[in-house]
Amino acid sequence: MKRQRRPAARQDSHQNRLLAQFPTDVYRRLASELEPVTLHMGQVLCEVGDRMKYVYFPNKNAMLSLLVTSGDASAVEVGVTGWEGFAGFPPLLGADASPHQVIVQIPGAAVRIAASGMQRFVRDHPEVRGLLLRYVQAMLVQISQTALCNRVHSVEERLARWVLVNQDRTDQHQLPLTHEFLARMLGVNRSTVSLTAATLQRAGVVRYTRAKFTILDRDRLEDVACDCYRTVKEQYKRLGVF
Repeated sequence: MKRQRRPAARQDSHQNRLLAQFPTDVYRRLASELEPVTLHMGQVLCEVGDRMKYVYFPNKNAMLSLLVTSGDASAVEVGVTGWEGFAGFPPLLGADASPHQVIVQIPGAAVRIAASGMQRFVRDHPEVRGLLLRYVQAMLVQISQTALCNRVHSVEERLARWVLVNQDRTDQHQLPLTHEFLARMLGVNRSTVSLTAATLQRAGVVRYTRAKFTILDRDRLEDVACDCYRTVKEQYKRLGVF
């Protein structure tokens, strides 16, 4: 027997902001194909080279990471997405395989749709194509800027940028982050993250205890962060995405 999907509710301000921009009648047609899912910390939604089965639209307070990996199993984050957008854009560009590993960085709720269904929906509803492609453009800007950031900026600058990016998508001052996870996202070893976090903590910018990263002074944290944070955020605003 074919499983019946529960229709997703109309998106509000605490759900996905990109879907909320769809015209009401268009969203209503899409809703029957959206499946609510729970995202778990560290859950792998897609591996590099995998065929994209689903497109995910996170709700508020959930966040996904896009990572590039190497043959020796090392990885580094090149992009994130939260309630401002979606993960799984290759099928919308005519590709099947994912160039990234997609994992859950901050757990929460999302809705997903089969990649084939999203392709068909975009083809049949050109009025949303531009909206989705603007977000893809914003993601490409973020990925390119993150590649530069990983190459030329200090770990302290990158960590500050990374924490700000997280807060922008969760609107919380306390984030559930371990040193191991931070090290993997930034492509450095755990001891480097520990020393860098300790420096920020001594300066009174953040507090880190038991896998909880608390922002104490956002303005000073922005001063520590590299220009990559502001560059990407400005691009998102210019494209009407964030």
